[in-house]
Amino acid sequence: MPRTGLTPLEIREKAIDAAEERIRRHGFEKFRLVDIAKDLDVSHVALYKHFPDKQELLNAVSQRWLNRIDETLLKIAEKKKPSKDLIFEWFLSFHQLKKEKVQKDPELFKAFDMAAESLKPFVVKHINEMHRQLQMLLQKALDEKAIQGDTAANLGKIFFEATVGFHHPKLVYQHLAEKREKLLKQILEVLWNGTEGRS
Repeated sequence: MPRTGLTPLEIREKAIDAAEERIRRHGFEKFRLVDIAKDLDVSHVALYKHFPDKQELLNAVSQRWLNRIDETLLKIAEKKKPSKDLIFEWFLSFHQLKKEKVQKDPELFKAFDMAAESLKPFVVKHINEMHRQLQMLLQKALDEKAIQGDTAANLGKIFFEATVGFHHPKLVYQHLAEKREKLLKQILEVLWNGTEGRS
């Protein structure tokens, strides 16, 4: 137990909290591990046991955000509603969650963008989870016979790739000033109608 009385898990979580606040206040470039240790009133050694360098703590900040996205979207995917309604709600929420991060936390977004560029394992895990949830929704649609003619896995790839402009970090950033929800709905409608009429 460290001298602060914090458990190892508490040190880790509080370090991530402190990192988020410092990045928001002072910017991504000025973020330093030594400042986080001071904020927590712990030694560098205690902090380094969890985060051997600045990048590891930045990764933890980004991973927490992606975990929250995964959890939020899973709650939508598990709702008891018609599959079409769920798929539209899922994609619109996915888009909004990414857009909100860029708008409200631009400095934190920089940390995430850097992790996404290098395809960190937690980023890959998030992408895989998004595909898993989408396949689950499309399988529901197939089971309901609302769509037909292909596997949930193949349909998932089509839906995901066709909407990449609404959830890929760089593309969300490029279109930040635009209101694109209507366009996303139109694209989803075209995709849905295409699968609905397949034989």
